[in-house]
Amino acid sequence: MSPSRFRLRRVFRGPVLRVAAPIIRMNVHPNTITYLSILFAFIAFLSLIITGNQIAFGILVFTVGFLDGVDGAVARASGKSSTQGAFTDSFTDKVAEAIMILAIPVRFSGVMILSLSVDSWAYLCLLGWLLTSYSRSRAESMGVTDLDIGLGARSERLFTLFLFSIVFLIEWGLIVVTVLGLGTAAYRFVVYRNQLKSETLEDLEE
Repeated sequence: MSPSRFRLRRVFRGPVLRVAAPIIRMNVHPNTITYLSILFAFIAFLSLIITGNQIAFGILVFTVGFLDGVDGAVARASGKSSTQGAFTDSFTDKVAEAIMILAIPVRFSGVMILSLSVDSWAYLCLLGWLLTSYSRSRAESMGVTDLDIGLGARSERLFTLFLFSIVFLIEWGLIVVTVLGLGTAAYRFVVYRNQLKSETLEDLEE
């Protein structure tokens, strides 16, 4: 069974739809919610570096992830889905992720964990998260259809960071989501590559 069968979005589907319903009635454009997630990401950044409040940071990280589900639900239910909106959503997702992750090395600069500085872990984290998204988008452009694979998709990574933050273990949370991101990127590379190889062989046989 594909790991994607265990997505967190299945768990939060009900709350997301309940929040989306009044927003749809108010005719709010989904891009508005998308841009709002950037604002919450920036507030999360400031809250951590200024106050060091990990619980507040974690709640804001969760909010960003939740809003990502809401804007998609609003776009689909209101009939406002578009390629432009999808591009805007994907782009702002990466911006929000970078803003939140960079807050950790700014606050904990110089801290060493497992022989690496928090700054290095943040760099590896962003690398893994970008490769996870890039591998999917590139594979999709090349005709791969089974795209939603791997355990460490965006929702799972943000929720993991949220959990570690609210128990005051944000540095270890950074390490876990780094491993999740890099591991998922590697897994997707192997699976997508094999799918493309199989499709090439099928074309040659035909």
